[in-house]
Amino acid sequence: MRIATFITLALLLLAQPVGAQTLRLATDAAWERQPAARALAARQEEFAARRDAADSFLAAPPAATLSNRNDQLNRQTGQSEWEAGIALPLWLPGYQSRTLALIESEQEAYAALVEQARWKLAGEVREAWWQSQLAANEQAIAARRVDAAHQLAADVDRRVRAGDLPRMDANQARATEAATEAGLAEAEARAHRAQRGFLALTGLAAMPATSGMAEAVQKASPEKLHPAIAPLEKAIAAARSRLQIATRNVRELPELTLGMRRERAMDNAQWDNSTLIAIRIPLATDVRNRPKIAAANADLIEAESLLPYEQSRLEAERDATARELERARESRQRAESRQQLAAEMRREYNHAFKLGNIDLPQRLRIESEAFDAELAAARARIEAARAISRYNQAIGVLP
Repeated sequence: MRIATFITLALLLLAQPVGAQTLRLATDAAWERQPAARALAARQEEFAARRDAADSFLAAPPAATLSNRNDQLNRQTGQSEWEAGIALPLWLPGYQSRTLALIESEQEAYAALVEQARWKLAGEVREAWWQSQLAANEQAIAARRVDAAHQLAADVDRRVRAGDLPRMDANQARATEAATEAGLAEAEARAHRAQRGFLALTGLAAMPATSGMAEAVQKASPEKLHPAIAPLEKAIAAARSRLQIATRNVRELPELTLGMRRERAMDNAQWDNSTLIAIRIPLATDVRNRPKIAAANADLIEAESLLPYEQSRLEAERDATARELERARESRQRAESRQQLAAEMRREYNHAFKLGNIDLPQRLRIESEAFDAELAAARARIEAARAISRYNQAIGVLP
């Protein structure tokens, strides 16, 4: 049983892929699996294509025109007129620059949303990792309890056969042994679920080495917007660009048509050729832009209203995680002190039990308290490390 337990723990805690894996690599691996990451290149090509189209001399693709006018349905004198040309959509003053500004602001807003998605995913990876570590810690302590229960049960059996202890002590030791084995089975199931969740999120083949996953407390860069704030700032800028276009681009684009006209007055008459130049200027109407102005206004009001709310929420989250980090460090110190005291008491009571100075229930109680203290100390160390990750996440720092 002990050999199998150590093999299980070795596979659980020491398994790692070739090469040192870190929290950053785990986050990168998880990000590569996201739809937003896979579509990023295509989205960038889309913005580039829109920018190239808006930066061209023409406001839209040209169009060919061809028309014929004759008198075949009435006089039938052979009169005929052909017109062929090409229509060129033109930019009005300011339309092109405003369109390019809108494309730029929308691309920046999209990039901010991508960064926000990556930041949120980093938070999921951080939580999944530390949750797996908490579960692995519980399994390791549960396995040590099983080993200690086996040793104690064997010692009690030996002393019962020697007549030093009553038969009921052997039964109690075996019952404790069964209870620890049941606890280990439950802890193994929780650890397996937590591991599978982390691996499914990141796509890694095995759990990373624990030494590469701890974080240090970071500082937020004052020059860089928080990943949760940047999309709102960029959304406000994009909404303002759309509103400017809706209010100032008040008419459809004009068209310049260049062509040739070929005509004759009657049958057997000579064909005459002439040059055709025409311009089409659409008139401005309120009906055209009213829906666009209303939509841009709504987007702008929504983004401007959400910004202070999100700023307040993030400020509260930063304050809360900073306080949790401080308390987690204090809890770690207290838990480690408790573990040391419990370990000393365990050694003393173990010695007293061997000398027959205490009974089995007292021995089992001290054993249980020692393992509880060990579990609490290990959990406090993990919680202190997780508090650092949560603080870094709150201030917008990626792994």
